[in-house]
Amino acid sequence: MNKGGLGSDMGSMLERREKKKSQRSESTAEKVNAVLLEELHDKIKNQPRISFWDPESKIVLNYLKETKPKFSISKEISSVLQEYLKKEYPEIWAEVKELRTE
Repeated sequence: MNKGGLGSDMGSMLERREKKKSQRSESTAEKVNAVLLEELHDKIKNQPRISFWDPESKIVLNYLKETKPKFSISKEISSVLQEYLKKEYPEIWAEVKELRTE
């Protein structure tokens, strides 16, 4: 009996995605350059601003700012970005956090 179909394809896709993510994490761990991270930390510690071009996100964030009392675009972006970076690049994130506590 053939058990193919969307469910089986989805399972295979998720397995490939996890394998790729695991391989990327392993290669990232090998390539973390502590000296470079320290240089970058010293360079940007007084200028932590990040900017990017994304009209859709800007509309959503400005809408939230207009409709939610005390909503902060900067705090929201910072929170979302930090959570993503912690999850996607845990080795680099850990090194940076260590630098920040010194």
